Amino acid sequence: MDKIIFIIALTTIVNGDVIVSTNSGKLAGKEVNSIIPGYKYYSFLGIPYAKPPTGTLRFKPPVPHEGWDDVLEAKKEKKTCAQFSLPESSKKEHGFSGDEDCLYLSIHSPKISAEIKKNPVIVFLYNVLFKTSYNGSKEFSPDFFMKENVIIVTINHRLGALGFLSFGDTVLPGNNGIKDIIIALKWIQENIKHFGGDSENMTLMGNQGGSVLVDILLRSPKAKGLFSKAILQSGTSWNSMAFGRESEKKAISLSEHLENKATTSKSIIERLSNVLAENITAAELLCSHPDEARSIQRGILPFAPVIEPDHPDAIITEYPEENKDKIEIPIMIGYNSREGIDLSERFLQKPQFLTYADRDFLMLLPIRTDFHFQNNDEVYFKAVQEIKDFYFNEGYIKVGKPGEYLSYIHDVSVFYPIDFTVRSYAEISSAPIYYYMFDYSGDLNYKKKSSLKDAVTIDGTWGSSTGDELCYLFICNPIRKTYKKLLDEEESEEIKVLETMVGLWTNFAKTGNPTPHADEVTWNPVTKEKKEILVISEELKMKTNLHEDKVRFWDDFLERYNNIAVDGVVKDLIKDEL
Repeated sequence: MDKIIFIIALTTIVNGDVIVSTNSGKLAGKEVNSIIPGYKYYSFLGIPYAKPPTGTLRFKPPVPHEGWDDVLEAKKEKKTCAQFSLPESSKKEHGFSGDEDCLYLSIHSPKISAEIKKNPVIVFLYNVLFKTSYNGSKEFSPDFFMKENVIIVTINHRLGALGFLSFGDTVLPGNNGIKDIIIALKWIQENIKHFGGDSENMTLMGNQGGSVLVDILLRSPKAKGLFSKAILQSGTSWNSMAFGRESEKKAISLSEHLENKATTSKSIIERLSNVLAENITAAELLCSHPDEARSIQRGILPFAPVIEPDHPDAIITEYPEENKDKIEIPIMIGYNSREGIDLSERFLQKPQFLTYADRDFLMLLPIRTDFHFQNNDEVYFKAVQEIKDFYFNEGYIKVGKPGEYLSYIHDVSVFYPIDFTVRSYAEISSAPIYYYMFDYSGDLNYKKKSSLKDAVTIDGTWGSSTGDELCYLFICNPIRKTYKKLLDEEESEEIKVLETMVGLWTNFAKTGNPTPHADEVTWNPVTKEKKEILVISEELKMKTNLHEDKVRFWDDFLERYNNIAVDGVVKDLIKDEL
């Protein structure tokens, strides 16, 4: 008998193809053998949720996909959204990649049957600085989540100028990359039941820039009801560079660099609608002046989320610190212990450059403030020395101690913004907030190992770098052989840590509580009175007020200088002002 057909409700298995009926049409997915012996799962890759944002739809909000009549093959990942990557150690390729026709999502489910108990769903978002992203299961495989009966969904959304170009008006308000996600979440909510998922138990999980977008959606009325829990990993919308600034100026600059200058939102849309996506993504890199960040002491991204003018489709119209609405869903939020490794790897490869880092010190304000310093004033140099005295043992950056500089960059870029977010949300949340730090270093710390590959010093490189925790949740496919080796070992510490991590994350997705049974440790949520944090390493440990000295330093620093700012600028007083 050549053909075997099983009918399970709206699911059909034909010669190994898994056909599922959705509201948009039928999909043919595939059965996948897990890396874990004896397990398998089902993947549906490249599901269109919106029309291709090309031609007249470029720079416009997404339009829901109209569906299809025939069975749509969903067995291969689609290309990433159009992006331009700079050379870095963890990537073999750089330059332009992807495609504008990219509004697709992928679903991985442990079982496909209408008869099974509905499984919880995690929707995973990942991007770096809103300009580059990953290619779904080609980079991160969901095998360990499948074993725990949690569905994983990944979403492609527009990036860079194609996703975040804004003119600050209602014609070109921006945030189309976030609007893509909302359309996708609506499709998932309406269709996940066909994949065995529970539409009322969806967790939105983000890493780095994806975490910032989760945070924005957490506070957006447009996303209310689309997810019931949130996981924020190494990113927050309170970070000083989370939102773009001077969007009109950046939009005009983009048109100039594309040699087609336009000065209105309408003319920008018209003139750039037919420009090659490759040219747009390359020109993005030229739209911020290198001195701009130093002049206001914050990182600058040319195209990022923006605060929109008030209009019916606006995602966010006020900064998070201005929004006092209650948070009503559970949050898990945290960071990795040494994210400065990834952010400052060049100083590990060429520590002599730290001489220039000391001479031309990069002062960064860790969260959005109402002030900046007047560069080169005495008060500016006084503030710089305060920071140096706190972070550097002898008050200056030493070539022989790059670890001190890594600590500074980690704190201003990741730790303090996230800690500030935790404390702020504890004041307005009616649901639990679980705070963590991932501190383990082992064979699966892929990003850290990539950063150290060409390092000539490892000073200060203990702990976990940016993105390392993902390899203890997913399979990071560039090191897939390492997982196979570790899984074959009887007592692998890395696999023990991985299983602990996956257990915490999936328990949270299932119940809103990462330790519902408290077998090893009870993860206590943060309260207004007590800031507890779970340190994840070989063992789990609850700590209180971790790195409180750093928190106090930045709290005091920001408050003092905010109090003496004049019209938003901290500067030397002239005689007439005395």
